[in-house]
Amino acid sequence: MQQHRLKGISSEMLFAARWYETIDDEKDSLISPTLDTGWDFMVASTGAKIQVKRHTKSKKYNPYNLDLRRKRNKGTGNYTGKEFDYIAIHDTESDEFIIADVKQLMRGDVMKQSVGIKSLQNLGMCQLVKLSTSACNAP
Repeated sequence: MQQHRLKGISSEMLFAARWYETIDDEKDSLISPTLDTGWDFMVASTGAKIQVKRHTKSKKYNPYNLDLRRKRNKGTGNYTGKEFDYIAIHDTESDEFIIADVKQLMRGDVMKQSVGIKSLQNLGMCQLVKLSTSACNAP
């Protein structure tokens, strides 16, 4: 497995760890798909789908730009905006997650191919839990 894939998996596992520190009830556990369906986790109790992305500051281009295009599954095309409800971006510079509703990634009916992470309204982990479940212990 390539190093960038391993780092992506580590960001997914970090998101899951922080999620489980935040929830109150086992019914709000995360489910992972067996195939790459365009989302990384689904909240068991509500079906809310979450896509986790890793952002490392670029030295070549806009340092705060996140490429949203699919790279591995070229045959499936880019995201349409229907695959997931929320995106959790692991900002490796701050080691925090930027949580955004998929609506922030859309230009009309089309998903943007890239987005500036500084331009997103960060809902925060607690707000994501509140929107996706019914309880939250996070500050």
